[in-house]
Amino acid sequence: MLNSYILLAISILAEAIASSLTVATKGFTNPKPTIVCILGYSISYGLFGIALLGIDLGIAYATWSSVGIIATSCVGYLFYKQKLTKIGYISLLVIMISTITLNLLG
Repeated sequence: MLNSYILLAISILAEAIASSLTVATKGFTNPKPTIVCILGYSISYGLFGIALLGIDLGIAYATWSSVGIIATSCVGYLFYKQKLTKIGYISLLVIMISTITLNLLG
């Protein structure tokens, strides 16, 4: 089970990198970030599928998507100078609390 969570964490990291680089692909016309983006998504989905051997789909997908949302929101803020409103920050906090609760009690 621990190995499944490690694979899920690597899957999330690969997905967050790929999602964050999607802007840099400029509509998939910029080759280097496009290649990294495609590889990132491929690695992410492949490892996610393997992680499902030890984690229930609902918990794994909720974790994968929520951590990805939070990570890409942070990347957008730090690297692309995108801003969040107070509601945006509260929403990310609710996502975080919900994911933790689901993993601990779901």
